[in-house]
Amino acid sequence: MMGANALTVKDDYIRVRTNKELKKKATKIVESMQLDMSTVINMTLDQIVRHNGLPFDVTNEDEAEIQFKKLQLEVAKGTTAAKAGKVKDIDEVRALFTKLNLD
Repeated sequence: MMGANALTVKDDYIRVRTNKELKKKATKIVESMQLDMSTVINMTLDQIVRHNGLPFDVTNEDEAEIQFKKLQLEVAKGTTAAKAGKVKDIDEVRALFTKLNLD
């Protein structure tokens, strides 16, 4: 694990080529968080070390495929719950909606 001093000592450089528009959009977001790109890159490097890998999922799937798989998982959970009798009667659901003013 990195020591407390690891993020404060800056003794090396990284030069990265990137897309101008991507950089512009990312910089705007980073600056809205009161950070700069150098700090964010150092935070990312720290997280790579802490996770012993990338701190986010890398996938070849597009967003629609990812959402479809999540939906399939939720349907499977619902089916399992229904088979186990862990369901609400429609009248109970309607009563809850009425109580919450969602009807």
